[in-house]
Amino acid sequence: MVSNQERTISEMVEDTELMTAAITRGVREEVLAMARAGHSVCTARDGKVVWLTPEEVYESLGVPSPFRSQAS
Repeated sequence: MVSNQERTISEMVEDTELMTAAITRGVREEVLAMARAGHSVCTARDGKVVWLTPEEVYESLGVPSPFRSQAS
């Protein structure tokens, strides 16, 4: 397999799997950044727009929430 450093930008853009992974990673990072800032994030569920609290964002992404107090 050819590494990304050996590929042209055009070749990488044409690689839909690579582009999908990059977009998915970027969106996930931005959603987590919004949650870390304490903002709710909208999403679609069952065809309706719903707002997730920061706590719900962490839960839906499977990331430990800094808002939940940890039992010692």
